[in-house]
Amino acid sequence: MITWMQRHNKYLVITIWIATIAFIGAGFMGWGAYNMNTDRATSVAKVGHRSISVFEFQQAYANTFSYYNQQLGGKLTKEDADKMGLKKVVMQNIINETLFLNLADDLGFTVLKTDLERKLINNKDFQVNGVFNKNRYFTLLRDQDITAKNYENELRKELLLNKLQKILKLPPSKREIEVFTSSLFMQDKLQVSTISVNPTDIKIDEKGLEKFWEAKKNSFQTRKKYELQIVKVGLSKEWVKDDVLKKFWEGKKYNYKDKDGKILPFADAKNRVLLDYKLKKSKKQALMTYLKLKKGEITATKKMTIYENNKNFPVIKLKTANKGQVLKPIPREDGYLIVKLTNVVMPRTMTFDEAKPRVLEEYKKHALVLALDKKAKARLDIFNGQNLGFVSRDSVKKIDGLSDAQSSEFINFIFDQSTIKGFKIFGNKAAMYRILEQKLLNNNKFKVYKNIITQSIVSSKQSELNRNLLVRLKKIYSIEKYYKGK
Repeated sequence: MITWMQRHNKYLVITIWIATIAFIGAGFMGWGAYNMNTDRATSVAKVGHRSISVFEFQQAYANTFSYYNQQLGGKLTKEDADKMGLKKVVMQNIINETLFLNLADDLGFTVLKTDLERKLINNKDFQVNGVFNKNRYFTLLRDQDITAKNYENELRKELLLNKLQKILKLPPSKREIEVFTSSLFMQDKLQVSTISVNPTDIKIDEKGLEKFWEAKKNSFQTRKKYELQIVKVGLSKEWVKDDVLKKFWEGKKYNYKDKDGKILPFADAKNRVLLDYKLKKSKKQALMTYLKLKKGEITATKKMTIYENNKNFPVIKLKTANKGQVLKPIPREDGYLIVKLTNVVMPRTMTFDEAKPRVLEEYKKHALVLALDKKAKARLDIFNGQNLGFVSRDSVKKIDGLSDAQSSEFINFIFDQSTIKGFKIFGNKAAMYRILEQKLLNNNKFKVYKNIITQSIVSSKQSELNRNLLVRLKKIYSIEKYYKGK
């Protein structure tokens, strides 16, 4: 997960104050242990001559947690974040930022009052009818429990880092632009062809199949399963009048929306409303049954086995339950399910006979790839195929035997290779290529993409400079960490 986070990090220099107004609801969550002597009570670290306050760390963590939680569809929990070491990531990011701030200080950069004022009055969050409004400014900060002093201190850091980054931007040379353009828009004159292997021609060798399983048997595991005892509590049988249902819907209509987020009219939501109404009416009986089963006053009437990948059961409730535990009533479309977890069967390595259907499927795919690989290599030097003419990475060309998407993928694949001939496998096909000629610099493409190319070079150079500069700054400025959490 940390690798995923790093891959999706948008910032060359980590400025952790991510639009403070946007982190509504992120909250402050258990920060771990600190070395809290009198000198360090308000700080988590000191970098050079700058201290990193607990407040900065809390804000940075809240913003970072909120950002990645959003990227993961709201599924990131505090426990998951702790397992991933999110606090360590945040701490390192703030330290990196503070190293750059030390450099900016030592180079004599300052943030003027006019710089700060300009930043504030241009922030649309603080404007009313397009004009900065002091009352709105203080109200928004107060609602987020942020003082103007803390907020403006963070803005000063952001402005200071921006000034530093401006001088670190190295303009690209003409030669760099030419090389970069050539790498992006070089053209190859291509000859291509496809071959295929019929999967039914793949012969299954029983000994080879078992040998294949033996080498990979640890990847063939049984599914974790939960053995349950259950009691069902059905829905209320009473007849419900439409006016009663409509009154129920009126109080909860915001729960009934279509795929576009619009509230469904009563007629369209009626079936869902009826189910929710009956579940509410049956809940008391379900809770009484739950208490009786928990106390041992009744016994479960049925057994059920649930596998960990079951999509129709809230398996997450079982993952956090203890053996012998009775779970609170689980609502279903036909009533409530009262569940007692009697046993958890952990995954184990399958026997060859158990795994054989899956082994056979993987073996066929493996054998197909080997057959295509052998056939393509034998034909690579002698094939005569479709001449595509000159193409570049962004060319749209239809290759015989491939879909449009596969054709595009294959062309991109060719431009990532360092050989003049090769092949790529697509299912039961292999697409072969041969480069006949090359053109390096495409002036027409350069004219169209000049600004994008120039900015990409600047960003690449600045990113590399920042990485190397950080290594140097860590040797120049002392780093003291007071934070002792995970």
